[in-house]
Amino acid sequence: MTNYFEFWQHTQKELSEIPLDINRKIIDYPLDTIQVEQVSFLSLLGERIYGYVLLPKSKGPHPVVIECLGYMNHIQEPWQFAHWAQVGCACLVIDNRGQGGLTKDSAPYQTVWHEEPLGRGFLSVEDWYQRRLYADHLRSVEVIRTFDEIDQDKVILRGGSQGGGIVLMVNSLTPHPILATFADVPSHSSLAKRIKDGTGSYHIITRYLSENPEAQEKVERILPYYDTQQFVSQIKNPVYTSVGSADPICPMTEFFPTYHNLKTKKELLVYWNKGHGGGEAKQIRKEMSKIKQLLETLTN
Repeated sequence: MTNYFEFWQHTQKELSEIPLDINRKIIDYPLDTIQVEQVSFLSLLGERIYGYVLLPKSKGPHPVVIECLGYMNHIQEPWQFAHWAQVGCACLVIDNRGQGGLTKDSAPYQTVWHEEPLGRGFLSVEDWYQRRLYADHLRSVEVIRTFDEIDQDKVILRGGSQGGGIVLMVNSLTPHPILATFADVPSHSSLAKRIKDGTGSYHIITRYLSENPEAQEKVERILPYYDTQQFVSQIKNPVYTSVGSADPICPMTEFFPTYHNLKTKKELLVYWNKGHGGGEAKQIRKEMSKIKQLLETLTN
């Protein structure tokens, strides 16, 4: 096991020493078949992470989809995630820290800071914003395991763009069983190339290095600790992925090294001549259908 994994083992040990301190509060919401709760918990550096859990009111325990949001998106309304209940699943979704929702990014950085979260702390492997982000979502798996309403053998990870990269990292690093992972137009692969080309959210680092070329080697040493291609070989469960062939934000070709390194059952759906939206609603429907199929297979 590489020192990249050792770094994350150390981070997870640090996480384990922080109490979860989970708060759950049922909120009044006009969804007759779903109970909506605001949930919060503590994560890395003591930050309180906020989100929602949607629980079908039918008899449990329920499968769960842990949904991971794209860059600078935040939860607008819980009903955005109610479609998972249509295939019998609960859903947990959190606001990414410092990306505009309830979850802040309040712990100070030791190296660089930028208004854009990805531009914070990237001159140190321990300091980069990505460490906080991945840790929060690793923590969400721990949180859902405290819910008696959830079937712990049926935890599904799903995310798009930034969230697609997150779910691949979480699936690679969590010690807990995952039933399947769905990564739509995923980010966080081939990071050196992403920064060289300045694509998507990585443009902020590209700009910094153009002004501070002496930091190039330091940044390049840090990138593999956060690059999905270094980790996904550890995944054992099925992984379903999709890309847009004309995606300028998370380019399709930059995802290929990660996909190649997946050693488990995997699928890649290419939406030809489509940009970062990929298959959009069509892709969500496909994921819903696949999840329904997977769950039916387990019960037959």
